[in-house]
Amino acid sequence: MNELNNLDSNKILIIDDDKTVLDSIVSLLKNTKYDCLTAPSTAAGINIIKSEQPLVVLTDLKMESESSGIEILEEAKKIDPDLIVILYTAYGNVPAAVDAFKKGAFDFIQKVQTHHDILVPIDRAFKFAKIQRENAFLRSRVDLTDDGSFYGAVGTSQSIRNVFETVKRVAMTNATILITGETGTGKEVIARGLHYHSPRKNESFVPVAVGTLPDNLLEGELFGHVKGAYTGAITDKPGLFEAADKGTILLDEIGEVSNEMQHKLLRVIQERKVRRLGSVKEREIDVRIVSATNCDPEELVKMNKLREDLYYRLNVIHVHIPPLRERREDIPVLAYHFLKKYRNIGVVEVEKISSETLLLLQEYDWPGNVRQLQGVIERMLALATRPELRPEDLPEKIRPTTKRVYVDTNEELDFKTSKARITEAFEKQYIENLLEKYNNNITKVADAAGLNRKTIYRLIESRNIKFRGVKEDFDNE
Repeated sequence: MNELNNLDSNKILIIDDDKTVLDSIVSLLKNTKYDCLTAPSTAAGINIIKSEQPLVVLTDLKMESESSGIEILEEAKKIDPDLIVILYTAYGNVPAAVDAFKKGAFDFIQKVQTHHDILVPIDRAFKFAKIQRENAFLRSRVDLTDDGSFYGAVGTSQSIRNVFETVKRVAMTNATILITGETGTGKEVIARGLHYHSPRKNESFVPVAVGTLPDNLLEGELFGHVKGAYTGAITDKPGLFEAADKGTILLDEIGEVSNEMQHKLLRVIQERKVRRLGSVKEREIDVRIVSATNCDPEELVKMNKLREDLYYRLNVIHVHIPPLRERREDIPVLAYHFLKKYRNIGVVEVEKISSETLLLLQEYDWPGNVRQLQGVIERMLALATRPELRPEDLPEKIRPTTKRVYVDTNEELDFKTSKARITEAFEKQYIENLLEKYNNNITKVADAAGLNRKTIYRLIESRNIKFRGVKEDFDNE
């Protein structure tokens, strides 16, 4: 099946030979975004999988009339190895769950009684299905240049494509541009794209972090000076406005500049002339002026941090870059963009990113936006020990606090050993989560778990759980 086929689809197939159960599940999914297909038998379900290509299949584990859910799982995987299959049963069945996971089931639900019981695993299944198919597509294009980029800015979401289209349109004009967006969203990258898409592309692009310099240094940097203008000025020096003549200058973090300096910038923007420090002569400049800020410019005006007259001169065209958490669909594309860029940085050349890892990257909020994602991918590649990035390679703060217990399908274990492994993993994750929730307060953890404190300490020790509190001595009890 094509990697991107039905990527926008919300089709889910529900297979059950009990019409009452089938209708009940459909009713639970009523008014959700999912498009429910139903099948009363294995044969009907397989035909629907072939013809409708759903992204997710939800099937009963045991049906009286014919095949079991395990057999449906096996047949479905033959048709489409990437198909996400969830099995459900009204009864606890650990051996069946182990068998299902070994054969590729995405999840195993023991009861379907409420909207929450079914919607949570289905939501995650659809996220994973779409990530998995997009991941396969992106892996096949790692060495290609068409990665949804715009002069270094990358993304395929509608919101970022709107930014690209706006920039392309205004690039051919001389209009002054104000770019806003949170720290790390790529304001300078967009400004460079604007320059290199414009008729000025063969001239200089000069970025200036105007918010980082005091006035006396900033004025000299921007406007230049003549010999003798101040102690140490032994020669004439052109400023950055002159260096950007015929090209583009970016005034980054414009809201951090003093009011007096803003007044001088306003005059340059209006007159298109600069005067070097210590000179009486004005020099005409032909410069495209782009400014940027990570704050709301209108709030800066209200707080008297940005002159209103300067704001209106800068804000002829406003381009806002949305934060990464509002365009999560761009995260896989960006991750592979950085993979391509840094893939040779470590000892091992990394070729791909697992679908589970991409899903975790999408679920993180990225307060540092694209710059933070870039740093995370670069770090993972530098430390990589295998040609695939996996969840355990992620920084600890990006990993989920609760994890699903997986059965290692590469090991042939008997039922008793498999159950013991799953139980140990569950106990470790369960106690770790409670310790984090209750800040290592053993009494609260014990109350929440319905166990005594001694048992909690035993689990901490036997499951090798990190504990930051003071351990009590029960030896004399």
